[in-house]
Amino acid sequence: MNYLSKEDIIDVIWGATLYGGGGGGSMQSGLDLLNKFEEQNPGKAIKLPLISRTEMKDGSYAAVTAGMGAPSALKDIDFSGFAINAYEALKEMAAKMPNPKKLDYSMAVELGGFNTFVPMLISLLNGVPFVDTDGAGRAVPALNTLLLHINGLDTSPLAMANGADDRVTITLKDPRNAELAEEIGRHICISFGMLGGLSGWMVSGGDVANLPDSSITKCQQAGKILRDVPGGNNPFSKLSENGIACVPVTPSACRVKEAETKQAGGFDYGIVTLETDAGQIMKIYFQNENLVLEADGKPTMTVPDIIAVVDADTGIPLTNADTKKDMNVYVGLMKVDEVWWKNPDMFDCWKSFLKNVGYEGGVIPYEKAVESLN
Repeated sequence: MNYLSKEDIIDVIWGATLYGGGGGGSMQSGLDLLNKFEEQNPGKAIKLPLISRTEMKDGSYAAVTAGMGAPSALKDIDFSGFAINAYEALKEMAAKMPNPKKLDYSMAVELGGFNTFVPMLISLLNGVPFVDTDGAGRAVPALNTLLLHINGLDTSPLAMANGADDRVTITLKDPRNAELAEEIGRHICISFGMLGGLSGWMVSGGDVANLPDSSITKCQQAGKILRDVPGGNNPFSKLSENGIACVPVTPSACRVKEAETKQAGGFDYGIVTLETDAGQIMKIYFQNENLVLEADGKPTMTVPDIIAVVDADTGIPLTNADTKKDMNVYVGLMKVDEVWWKNPDMFDCWKSFLKNVGYEGGVIPYEKAVESLN
């Protein structure tokens, strides 16, 4: 078991925002939650127990807690109550199951500045260890795009709540019907004001064996590097020099020419149009997360690999909710965890989301994108 200090957690939040690829909630939202916890627990040292997947005990389960809905709806909201209420609702469900499950660990459903810290908050509040893995190795737009689902684990039962402690529990006849759970959850989010707390995915040590290994540690390492990059330097070059599989799309910063976003059905949709110093136009198409990078009208890379954006002036990794017109940004391509490629049908789960942004082609992986840039 390892312990993360406040500075370590801040590194994780920075790195998770980067790996979120435009989604997973903004870095500032995660930092705000951390600061709120510190304010509400004066004098209490922040010390988060972090365990590897293999340290999970037989008969004990981890549960994920996250925010579900439009990332832009998080602005100026204290999400603590949403998370705590959803987790408490799940604990009650777990205790009443025919074979009750003991929730001894907390885990991240995905990587993102907000959604990676939310379950850390649950760990800090309940004194339970945090597992060094996550359900996707990146941020994803929907429950059926999680590796948890792709690898055949149960989605149901789930619990949702808002800050007022209105609670909804979801139990499906087919516990693996993530598409239906997603549809129900989105309607609940809309009723809650485009945002809800979500808790579920009760998993054992065996269940998480096919999830990304040490993803929290990887976020911590990337975040520490990011925070130390001198101003005016391309962070993706520095990350690459330190062994992280990524490449800068352009050596210098780009200008955000347009940042179009709309909310619909509990999602943020849009296009970020970028212009390089040489006048080249690139576009990032997103549905919460960045899905496709296009350069000069041609698709360059698609999900599940990660399209990441960093503010060139502050060095802060950005979500699409943070990206604004006339910003100067660095754009990088990052290789997603190898576990994604173990399932030959994994790209099927992305097709409807890609179609939503006008892309109906096949997968364009990181390696092919790097070749096209060189």
